[in-house]
Amino acid sequence: MFEPLVATCLSFHAAYRCRQSGACCRAGWTIPFDADERQGVQTLGLGAGLLVSETRGSTVAARHSDGRCTFFKDESHHCAIHDAGGHAALPVSCRMFPRVVLQDGRGTFVSLSHFCPTAAALLFEEPGASWPSAGIVDAPRTLIDVGPLDGLDAREVWPPLLRPGVMMDLESYGMWERLGVGVLTREGVAPAASLDALVSATGRITSWSPGGAERLEDVVRDAFGLLAPPSTDGLGIQDRAVKRWLAARLFANWIAYQGDGLDAIVRYLQHCLTTFTSELASDGSALEAIRRSDLLILHRA
Repeated sequence: MFEPLVATCLSFHAAYRCRQSGACCRAGWTIPFDADERQGVQTLGLGAGLLVSETRGSTVAARHSDGRCTFFKDESHHCAIHDAGGHAALPVSCRMFPRVVLQDGRGTFVSLSHFCPTAAALLFEEPGASWPSAGIVDAPRTLIDVGPLDGLDAREVWPPLLRPGVMMDLESYGMWERLGVGVLTREGVAPAASLDALVSATGRITSWSPGGAERLEDVVRDAFGLLAPPSTDGLGIQDRAVKRWLAARLFANWIAYQGDGLDAIVRYLQHCLTTFTSELASDGSALEAIRRSDLLILHRA
């Protein structure tokens, strides 16, 4: 776990607040407790809701037959642990959800899982005075003040790869991420075309080799500058929401430190869009398709 230093998020995520939808509490996934969390729940008099394996040394929340967490209160949609001990008493998986956190030498980056219906709804909101356009902004305390943040800590590792065998510098990667978010969310371009533009720019960037006259940072800037200007066609709220969702899957992306270069992140985003398209075909609801896609991609994959 780490403390958030220079924390940033996407502008359309900045307003996130938990609305007790209960989606996470009813998801049916395993909720582990470490020794301190287990002791805290037992001190609150709620130990009966835990399943403790002394032989395996593990503790998890019990679940009802339909997958609901035993601590979930159906009528109020509140958590018994939260009601008794506050947010700090929750196990880390519950305390952090729906946050997806990356920290590296640049700072702390917080995205969201849109399996949470409250987070998903933010994608469909019209820009306003609080965020006139999509982009990367300072994360408000309301988003990060949930105790020590937990996620991928890449502060002590090498910078992301440009391609196999060639590293980037953090400044160039940060520029690619920022400009990538901008391309994916620019107005007047459909989601698939926005992603194609990112693929095109990234292809130019990954062909760079060290030792030449051009700096990688300049190559990144020029590659995005060569993209065709956006069309003037209007997009519906569904298309804009999908584009913001793709930007959220780009931002704070763990594959930067787990994959073999920028192409791996681009392939991941293409898989995200393919997954969304498949999920959308089942019921035609873009919001629910995004929720199911993040459930599959972030939580079950």
